[in-house]
Amino acid sequence: MLKDPDLEAADDNEYRRRLLDEHRAYERREGLFLDFPRGVEWFRAELDREELLDILFINWDWWLRITAGSRRPRDAARRIRAGEVAGVTAEEHEPVAAGLRSGAQPELIAVTTPAQSPIVLVEGHVRLTAYALFPEYVPQELEILLGISAAAADWCQF
Repeated sequence: MLKDPDLEAADDNEYRRRLLDEHRAYERREGLFLDFPRGVEWFRAELDREELLDILFINWDWWLRITAGSRRPRDAARRIRAGEVAGVTAEEHEPVAAGLRSGAQPELIAVTTPAQSPIVLVEGHVRLTAYALFPEYVPQELEILLGISAAAADWCQF
């Protein structure tokens, strides 16, 4: 039901919606989803490696701190490798990046405006950090789940 959904099954869709609300407050629009737009159109999108590593992290303190305010995964990777992020190492992220080769990593989830710039990550921040640390593990193209909404820029994390 979750990995191979029947999107036409109303009961299944309601179950997934309740589950997402229970774990991430999606329907209530709290926490991560505070101010998240309604009516987002969701697509599977293939991004090349460069586009993937240009996705911005959300506007949260931790991601601002490890990127020195840029929210860019490459900046996080550079700072981690330079030892500028206390308690975080590149080595601990390698198994996450290596998981791409076996297909063990779930899709990243991101949101954008109709102009498709910028693209902001909703879910998968540790994975994207690992991909920036070890881009050699990232295939030339990677599929993500991408939401598009004219109101995306109004999301407080955008």
